[in-house]
Amino acid sequence: IFFAILAKFAAVITRRFLRRQQRGSRMLRQFVQKTIGFVVFTIGVTVALSAMGVQVGTLLTAAGAGGLIIGFALQDSIANFASGIMIMFYKPFDMDDFVLIDGVKGKVEKMSFVSTTLVTIDNKELVIPNRKAWGGTITNYTGRAVRRVDFLFYISHGDDIERASALLIELVKGHESVLSKPEPIVGVNSLSDVAVEVFLRPWVKTDDYWPVYWELTKQVKVLFDKEGITIPKQQLLVHSAL
Repeated sequence: IFFAILAKFAAVITRRFLRRQQRGSRMLRQFVQKTIGFVVFTIGVTVALSAMGVQVGTLLTAAGAGGLIIGFALQDSIANFASGIMIMFYKPFDMDDFVLIDGVKGKVEKMSFVSTTLVTIDNKELVIPNRKAWGGTITNYTGRAVRRVDFLFYISHGDDIERASALLIELVKGHESVLSKPEPIVGVNSLSDVAVEVFLRPWVKTDDYWPVYWELTKQVKVLFDKEGITIPKQQLLVHSAL
C-alpha cells in the first residue's frame, strides 16, 4: 500500500517536472510518467513478496525466459514499439499536428506505443503502424508557426505585367492575416502560348493558411475583373480526318 501511494506521488511529480521542461512530445511525457509509476509499484510488489518469503529470484528468472519467447513471437509489435519511442523522443510530430505519413494526409488524433491514428479531411480514421511512420518520410504541415502560401495566376500576354504585379502586392499587403515579414514576393514563373504565369508568395501564420488561400484566390479574381486584367481560357483544337 505504501509503494502504491508512493508510485502515484512519483507520477505526479514527474508530470509536473516534464510539463515545465517542455521536452519531447506529449505522448513521451505520458509514457515517462506511467513508466516511473509502474517501476516504483513493481519495486513495492517485489519487496512485499520477499517479506512474505517468496523466492523473488526464481520468479524473475521465469519471467525473463517467458519474455524472451514472447519477444520472438511479437517481433513486429516490438518494432512498432521501438519506433513509437523514437517518434515520441525526437518529436517529428505531436498530437493535433497535420501531417503526411505513409502517403496519407491527416490530423494526428492519438498516438500509442505501436500505432498513430490520423483523421483525414473527410473524417476518415486511419491507423498507421509506427514502424511505417518512422521508417518513411514525414511531412509536418503544422510543425512551424509560419508558412508560405504559393499562388499561380494566369494573365494574357497583352496585359501589363508590372501593373498586375503591383495590384497583387497591394492586395496581399492589405490583408490582415498576411505577415509583413518575410515580405510577400511576386514574379513571372513561366510563359506559354496563351498566358503569362505569375506567382504570388505571401507568408502567414500556419493556422491562417487555408483561410488566406481561399480568400485571396477569390479576391484576385474580383480584382482582375475590376481592373480589366484577363485570365485567358485554355483552347482545345480538334482535328478530324475525313
